[in-house]
Amino acid sequence: MNIRKLLSLMAVLACAVFSLPGIAAKPGGNGTDKSYSLVVQAQAEYVDSNGDPTTDAIPRSVVAPVKVQAFLKNEAPPSTSASNPGSWELLITNPGVTIFTDATHQPSGATNGVVNGTAVATSPTRILITNMAPLKGKQVYVLTFYVTSCGDALWNANVNTGSSLNGDSFTRINDTIDPATGLATNLQTLISCGALACGNSVTLVADEASQSPALVVTRGPYNSDGSCGATSDFFASNKLQTGNGQVHFRWPVGSGGQPLAAWAYNVVSTTSTPPKLAWLNSDGTKATQAITDKTPAYLDSATIPLQCQLTNGQAGVLPAPYGILSNSANSNTTHIKVDTSSPNAVLPTPPAPFDIVIGTERMRVTSAQNSTWTVVRATGNTSADSHPTGAKVMSTPLPLLPTTAFQATLADGTAVNPAPFPYVPGQQAQMCIASGPTQVVPATDPPTWSTTIIDIGDAWVKIN
Repeated sequence: MNIRKLLSLMAVLACAVFSLPGIAAKPGGNGTDKSYSLVVQAQAEYVDSNGDPTTDAIPRSVVAPVKVQAFLKNEAPPSTSASNPGSWELLITNPGVTIFTDATHQPSGATNGVVNGTAVATSPTRILITNMAPLKGKQVYVLTFYVTSCGDALWNANVNTGSSLNGDSFTRINDTIDPATGLATNLQTLISCGALACGNSVTLVADEASQSPALVVTRGPYNSDGSCGATSDFFASNKLQTGNGQVHFRWPVGSGGQPLAAWAYNVVSTTSTPPKLAWLNSDGTKATQAITDKTPAYLDSATIPLQCQLTNGQAGVLPAPYGILSNSANSNTTHIKVDTSSPNAVLPTPPAPFDIVIGTERMRVTSAQNSTWTVVRATGNTSADSHPTGAKVMSTPLPLLPTTAFQATLADGTAVNPAPFPYVPGQQAQMCIASGPTQVVPATDPPTWSTTIIDIGDAWVKIN
């Protein structure tokens, strides 16, 4: 089996070089006559749990490969023949997907509906279009192609008057800039892998590019604070092929989002070494932007305890209630009253000591005598808060980071000592290894291993 193809789906995960994103080009240099605009749009399709086409069913999952179109417009005035593009290249400058081609999914381009030029994918992140009939002023060239699956990507282009990226170059104009990131939204394709409600799972069937096993993504039955609000899309940007073996898993956390959602998913590797883990947000805060120029620093489970904590002796248990508060608790309360009767309790009360989460505050239970639990407040560098009667008392699989300084490494292996923000000694981790690596069954050639990750905050995973 082609290992590059195998790695292009990794778990839920499907697809792509971790490089600095290109920002909007400024007009000038070649004059306004040699300018172009570019819009890249994904046209993802989805199916429900029965495999039927859907736009709004829950749960739903993406159909791979995904169709994408790039619209290149010659912004020169009409009838200016010296300002007509004759060739161009489309590039993924921050891949979360990779370009897919087989006999039925080759890239092609057209002007006014007429096939124009020769389009060839020269790498997983580049399509070259040559020998175009000149693209006249205000005309639009439509490039149609496919990417392996879902994820976040940023695109760019180089445009020339000559037939093979020669001659004069063009300047990109008319970008729509997101003030929060400084990036051009017209150059982004943010392709959702699917959408889940609390307690849903979805199987991402292997796409045609990867030939890897079908894999499962699960959203926990509760958010980490015990709530469960709206459904949530999720995005898995696979940077395995071109970016030091990285994957970024995220979900929307803006208005109407679910920043405290909990997820479990697998990552697939050709090595039995446990993956390294990273996150860019601090505890209790929102995740990063979809496309970021920040570089995560990775923690190694060989030296830092990143295995998920056991819940009643079981690994990989997503957050669930031990009960609810039967009395309110202020920020100084050290003896809380917990109602563990059905249906308030989903999990049985474990023997002390064990960890709980109420809201976003983590506590250590040192004694659980019937309904009275003695707790150490604000552990894991969380903040003590007041909690109302009825607040859910939740389990947590997340371990604590070491209480003394520790080291991290960048994706290229550069050591960072001590580990940078947001890693703080004693802080609660934002993700953990629930199980594995275990060899994938049925066996693959070469062998592959699967690791289950629990993620409660903007996770990055690096395959060694």
